[in-house]
Amino acid sequence: MQPKLGLIQLYDGDELVLVDPLAITDWLPLKNLLVNADVTKVMHACMEDLDAFQTIGIDSIMPLIDTQMAALLLGQGSSVGFAALVEQVTGTKLDKGESRTNWLARPLRDAQLSYAANDVLYLLPVYQQLQQQLTAEQHQLLQQEAEQLQLRRSMQWPDQLRFIDIKNSWQLPPRALAVLQQLVVWRLDYARSKDLALGLVFKDAQLFDIARKAPASFAALQAIPGLPERELKRHGQVVLRLVEQALESDPAAWPQPAYHREQFAGYREVTAQIRERVQQAASQHQLPAELLATKRQQTEYLNWCWRVSDAERQELPVPELLRGWRKPLLQPLLPWPEHLNNS
Repeated sequence: MQPKLGLIQLYDGDELVLVDPLAITDWLPLKNLLVNADVTKVMHACMEDLDAFQTIGIDSIMPLIDTQMAALLLGQGSSVGFAALVEQVTGTKLDKGESRTNWLARPLRDAQLSYAANDVLYLLPVYQQLQQQLTAEQHQLLQQEAEQLQLRRSMQWPDQLRFIDIKNSWQLPPRALAVLQQLVVWRLDYARSKDLALGLVFKDAQLFDIARKAPASFAALQAIPGLPERELKRHGQVVLRLVEQALESDPAAWPQPAYHREQFAGYREVTAQIRERVQQAASQHQLPAELLATKRQQTEYLNWCWRVSDAERQELPVPELLRGWRKPLLQPLLPWPEHLNNS
C-alpha cells in the first residue's frame, strides 16, 4: 500500500506549523529545508515518514536523528512508542484519543490538530534530553543509521526473488518454490495496481499453502484450509493459471531451497550461528543487538549467502549487515560461505 502524506508538523523551538500537503504543489522550499546540512532533522520511528516523503519527490532527509533509535541505543527499550517515550523522558502524558484519525480527511477538527501539534511539540525536548545522554560517537552512529535507512529504499530485491521472504519457504521443494515465485510476483503487481496491502489479497501463509498443494482444479483450491471464499471467487482462476504456468516451466529454472548445499549446514543451524555472532559483536561493541542486526537483516544476510544463485547474487545489493557502520563490526564474525571466496 502506497503511503500518503496527510499532514506535516514542523517545530523549530520557536514556531510550530501544521502544513496541509493536500494543498501544496511546489515542494521545493520544504525539500531545501530537509536536505540543509546545517539543520538537524528529528523524527520518531521515521521509516513510514520517509516512505511518505518519497511519494512527493523528497528522497533524502539529512542529517536525521530518529528518537526511537536513540532511545534503543541508550537502553530505554526497543520499538518504544512516541507517547511512552515522552512520558518516560519528560513526565508528560499525552492524550492519544485522536491516534486513529484519518489524516487525509478534511476538515480536521481542532482536537485532531491539537493532537498533531503535540506530536511535534514534544519531539524537540525529547530529542534534547536524549542528546545530552548520547556520546559524540553514538550521535554519529544515529546519523549513519538514518543514512542506511534511506539507502535501503533504493536497494530492494527484485520482485522475482521476493518469494524468499515468505516464512518457511526454505522448506519447499523446487517445484513448489516455482509456484510460490509466480504467486508472490502476481500478488505484488495486483496489490500495487489497486493500492492494497499485500495481506488483503492473500496472506503469506495462504500463498505458502497454495504453493505446497499446487491445486489443479478450483475444487482442489477450495479444499485448502483457510483460504477466504471472497478472494477465491475473485482470484481463483488466476491462481490456478499461475500454478499451471509454474509447473509447466523448465525445471532447470526452478528456484532451489538453498544453493551450494554441499556446504550448507542447514537453515536453522546457520540462522542460529548468525544470531550468536550478532550477540557476540553487540557485546564486544556495547550496542543493543536489536540495533546492530534485526531479525530481518539477519535473514537477508542468510538469503543473500545461500538462497539465491551465484548469478542472481551479482545483481543484488550487498546485505545491510555488510554495509555502512555495521560492516566493520560484523564482517569479521559472521559465517562466510566458502563459495563466496571466489566471487
